[in-house]
Amino acid sequence: MTEYLQLSGFNVPGYNLTVSGELEIRTEDLSGETSGTARVDKGVKPKKLSVSTNIRCEDAKQLRELIRVIEARGEHGEGKVYNITNREANAAGIKQVRVSDRFSWKPIEGQQAWAVSFTLREYLSVPEKAEKREKAPEPVAQKSEGAAIVPKQEGSPPAPQTAEAAQEPLTMLENILHKIDRALA
Repeated sequence: MTEYLQLSGFNVPGYNLTVSGELEIRTEDLSGETSGTARVDKGVKPKKLSVSTNIRCEDAKQLRELIRVIEARGEHGEGKVYNITNREANAAGIKQVRVSDRFSWKPIEGQQAWAVSFTLREYLSVPEKAEKREKAPEPVAQKSEGAAIVPKQEGSPPAPQTAEAAQEPLTMLENILHKIDRALA
C-alpha cells in the first residue's frame, strides 16, 4: 500500500492509495507466415502509473480539488506536467508526469465513498531524452557525373544543339557498329 502521492506539491487525497507501474517495450514480429522468432525493436515507451484511491463522500471537497488538479492545462492547452513524489515513481526513475487516458470515480457499494482511479504517463522519459540527444545524420551531398552547364556568353561559339553533336568521337569499333545499326534501321 502506498502512503503518499504528490503532484507538484498537491497531496492526492483518500485512503487505500495504491500506485502500480507499467513499462511497454514495443516489438514487431518479422517472421511473417513462418515459425521464425525474428522481431524488430520499436522502442521503449514512457512508463505509466495506475493510481487508485478511495475518498469518503463526506470529503467531497477533496474529490473536487483532485478533479481540478487533474483538469489543469499548461500554457498551450496541453495537459499540465507535474513533478511527482511517490515511492513507486522514485523507484522507476520517474520525475515528471502528465495525466493520461481517463480519470474515473464511482460509488463503492456498502460504503459512503468513491473509488477513484486515473493514469499518469511519464513526461520526457529517459529513452525520449536519449533520442533527442542523438545527432541527426549529416546530409550527404549529391554528386553527378558529367560536365557542368555553363551559361552562354556573348561572343562565344554557339553550344551544340543535338545530343549527337555533344558526344565524344566514336572509337573504330563504335563507328562500325553505328554503321551496321543505321543499315539495319
